Amino acid sequence: MLIDAWGHLSYFLKDFSLYLVLLLASFTLFTWFSIRVFRSDASETKKRTLMVIFFTMFSIIVLYSGFEAYFRYSFDQSDSLGFLQVNGRWQQRHVVFNNYYSRDRNFDVNKKAGVIRIGVLGDSVTMGYGIKDVDNRFSNILEKKLRSEGVNVEVYNLGQSGYDTCAEIGLYKQVRNLKFDWIIWSYYVNDAQPCGKSTGTQVLIENNIQGKIARFLSHYSFFFDYAYWKLSTRYDRTFVDLKTADIAAYHNKTNFQNHKKDVESLIGELKKDNVKTLVIIFPFMRFFPNYPAEDIHRTMNNIFHENGLQTIDMLDSLRGKHSEDLVVSEFDYHPNKYVNRLAADRLNEVLKKQLSK
Repeated sequence: MLIDAWGHLSYFLKDFSLYLVLLLASFTLFTWFSIRVFRSDASETKKRTLMVIFFTMFSIIVLYSGFEAYFRYSFDQSDSLGFLQVNGRWQQRHVVFNNYYSRDRNFDVNKKAGVIRIGVLGDSVTMGYGIKDVDNRFSNILEKKLRSEGVNVEVYNLGQSGYDTCAEIGLYKQVRNLKFDWIIWSYYVNDAQPCGKSTGTQVLIENNIQGKIARFLSHYSFFFDYAYWKLSTRYDRTFVDLKTADIAAYHNKTNFQNHKKDVESLIGELKKDNVKTLVIIFPFMRFFPNYPAEDIHRTMNNIFHENGLQTIDMLDSLRGKHSEDLVVSEFDYHPNKYVNRLAADRLNEVLKKQLSK
């Protein structure tokens, strides 16, 4: 316990050293100026005025340091774009990886007799980005529901942040030794981006550029960084630009044909292993109620159906709702706990029927 306490203290002294020095220096200067003022021959009015000025400046430094400590050591906020420093704190506190570098308990290669093993394949939506407690993800909720209904099931969450369909092909090949009976393929409508050449990457790079002063202050202050992005219209505009780039990837004929090949390639891998597959399609949560990509949903549903896969389209359940009721926060447009519960309910309805056959 003492070793842990010393470790935490050492980390704090190092991490917060700039503000500790600032607080010590400002307190020393405030004390020195106060003594000088009281010993001076200035009028009482001037002394009071100077003391108010010095005390106000000192209070601002103390208050700012307090906000900084709060944003560094107490507050955390997931951030879909990865712009905010507090996003790193969120990941450190709430994301734990297992033996397959997935956000789940350790996966057991040896499957027990009678167990139905389900893998949930997908990106950050599947991973539960923004969901602090993994028990609130749709994969965990689904496992609990099925077990409560007497189904001997294991649900493994394979979600990897930033993965598109082309990357998920490689991911499945890495985990096929886990011998899944079912794969729930969590498809998000930005999955047509090509591997290694995502147009969204350039959008993020361009919109994350800050001026020299703002970049310097953001680097040294979590509080300034949070306030900067909260007040900046560029953060919200980045989501619009990403949406435009993602939709364009479907409308680019060459790119879409390559994506269709990736989809069919992954389906081929699953069929080769005799793995039953259920697809759940998630929409852009940020853009309700005036949803801009219904044509993409129709197209992808048709492709999955043509290849013999059943789909659950979450757009059907969310149409007409407002984005603020569906997303994690103003900085994180991943599905919130409500959407995860809804997804688990819909998956449970379908799987109960399939597993009872």
